[in-house]
Amino acid sequence: MKQDIDKNVYLKILKLLSVKGTHFTTEDLARALGTSKRTIYMNFKNKYDIIDKTIDFVFRDIMYSDQMILEAQDTSLNENIRKYFQNIPDTYHIGVLIRHADDFQRFYPQLWNKVDHYINSIWDGLIQLVESGIQSGSIYPVNTTVLRLMLDQTLEKLLDYEFTLQNQISFESGMHAMCDIVLFGMMDRAHTQEE
Repeated sequence: MKQDIDKNVYLKILKLLSVKGTHFTTEDLARALGTSKRTIYMNFKNKYDIIDKTIDFVFRDIMYSDQMILEAQDTSLNENIRKYFQNIPDTYHIGVLIRHADDFQRFYPQLWNKVDHYINSIWDGLIQLVESGIQSGSIYPVNTTVLRLMLDQTLEKLLDYEFTLQNQISFESGMHAMCDIVLFGMMDRAHTQEE
């Protein structure tokens, strides 16, 4: 399939996953795409393959962009860290996968492990940048294990629709606030040491 067709197909699959979870059929997909099941099977081996490739689609762009940030030589470390925070996957798409975690774990445990692996590796590049900054002396030494825990837990909560609704916070504003806290802290370190 061509890249532009791929995107349309994957967006339709994500819409079906959003409504039906993993219980959608290839017939549902064919109807949504206005094509035949035969055409779908020309591009996918089976339903497992459909979901598997859709998971890759959701995370492919962010992984590529993360790599570009890590390899960037023409921007400062602080700028690269800021860019990393802005490079979080589409909250709707990743939210669709997380919302149906029970279905995945029950019917497609290997695919859930793949989603889980992607989510758990979202911050790998950022931690790498921070550790590099600590070694070069351009970032204040922090415990990166605790930093990762904070990032993981915040991301999990911000992807929880009920949490964001109850607390009247959007995914984007929550990520922006976390970025500010991580990058700039809550207090002026020099000022607090004077007291």
